[in-house]
Order: sequence, then structure tokens, then C-alpha cells
Amino acid sequence: MSSKVHRRRDGPVFKTHQKTHHEILANKLWFGDGVPVIGKQFTAAKAKERKGKVVALLYRTARRERRAGAAYVADRLAILADKLHHCYPKGRCGSLACTECHRAFQKAKVAAQRTTIKLLKATRNSKLLVMANVIPLWITYTPEDLTGLDVRKLNRWLKDALKRAGFRRVMLGSIDFSWEADRGIYQPHWHIAMWTSDRKELTRRLKRVFPSLARRDRPVVSSKTYSLGFLPYKDKAIKLPGLLRNNRRGLPYLLLALDRTDPLELLVLFVVRLSAQFGELQFNKLAEAAISAA
Repeated sequence: MSSKVHRRRDGPVFKTHQKTHHEILANKLWFGDGVPVIGKQFTAAKAKERKGKVVALLYRTARRERRAGAAYVADRLAILADKLHHCYPKGRCGSLACTECHRAFQKAKVAAQRTTIKLLKATRNSKLLVMANVIPLWITYTPEDLTGLDVRKLNRWLKDALKRAGFRRVMLGSIDFSWEADRGIYQPHWHIAMWTSDRKELTRRLKRVFPSLARRDRPVVSSKTYSLGFLPYKDKAIKLPGLLRNNRRGLPYLLLALDRTDPLELLVLFVVRLSAQFGELQFNKLAEAAISAA
């Protein structure tokens, strides 16, 4: 077996939260269609079907890059395709580029946040749970720029910016990437669940951190939540069905960038800490979080 093939068949290696990542991958429930249900278009069968499309797309793109003389990029695409192709129940790849593993982590995050929000709600009866969508309009990536994408660095910037602005409350956030076809760029942004007693004031404070660049920009939207049904959307990271339809040529390079990112690094947590027990995610130190809530 060649060294290249050997690298393709190795199990997942995570830079952060190693034990937690492996516990989630070992829990077969996250790969099924049990609770939490995240939508009719995101079943286990749909994830398997889309994985086949992604693998075929990666192999085609690798052949195109090789014909163009870009052997290094072609190798990376082929290695990723092979890794996803050989992801199976007893040997999960753990990659964010894998539709099945990505979905498993999404379900685990949704389940943990539902539990956490219900626990915290008891001490926040007078506050409103909102989903704040915030966009740093000056930070964008062309497909060529994605080689420099560092999700951990972006999330660190967000936490530092919000702390400088005086935010000290519990927040459960996740980074997301949207494809802006009219500009040919990927736009990073965050969806953050948080409590507030004044939604308008919260929006004003966030706009100081995320200003508009043009008159019609809406870099901050704080939406009321009427149930916890927003959580699967909050933790999706990308709109894969849309990208498969509308950005097939650029999608493989985004998948390469996601493959470099540990799945749980998508999360942005304030005041709470992540761990795992018995194959489920948990947010620790909730007592301290409740005391520190704004």
C-alpha cells in the first residue's frame, strides 16, 4: 500500500477536543433519523445520497486540476474524495466535508443546545431568547482565498470583538458560510442564540461591532424565537443542497477548507464549556454561566 493511500485510509485526527469528537463519532444514534429531527431534507438517506454526489464531484474536479497541471491541488481533492468514499459505520472519517459525519455533529450540537437552553430558561423568564445573525461585511473569501481560511481564527476574532463591546452573557453560536453568487465570494457570518431584555438595544449594540458598508446592508438581524426549531439552521455551516445546485465548480475548494476544520470548531461559546459524556455533548459550568449572565 502506498503512503498516499495509507494516509487516505487512516482514521480521523483532530487538533482540538479529540476525546469529544471521537465520542460523537462512536455514537451511532447521531447517524440515524432519531431525535433530534433536523428536517425532511436532512435525513440519513439524503446525507448518504449527497455524499455520493460530493465524492463524484471531488474526483471530477481532481481530474480537471490534474489536466491543468495543478498536481498538488488534484492530489488533495482525490485524497479527500477517497476519505469520504471509505467513511462507513465502523470507520467514520469525521470530516466536515462528509455529509454523514457533518450531519452527525450537527445533530449532537442541536441536542446539547436544546438541553442547555431549557436548563437556562428557568433563570431567564423575564428575558427573550433570540437568534442574532451578524455579518462582518469586510471579511469575504473568493474560491481562491479559501486556502487561507482559518475558522478558529475567525471565531477568536468574534469573541474578542464582542468582549471588547462589553458582552458577557451566555451565547451559543456557530459560524456559517454563504455563497454570494452576484459577487463571486463566500461570506462568513455567525448565528448566535442569546437572551436579552431589550431586542432593539441588543441590535444597536451589535451594529457597533458589525457596521454597514452601504445603505441597504443588514449586517445585524435579531430574530425572536418561538421554539427551538431554529437550532438545526443555526448549526448547518453551509447550505449544501443549494451549493450542489448553484456552485458545483467552487464547492470542492470550500470542502477542502472545511476538511481542515475540526467539526466542533464551528461552535462559538460564551461562558459555557464543551465536553462529552456517553457519546453526547454537554455544556459544563452552567452554574457559573447563570451567575455571569447579562
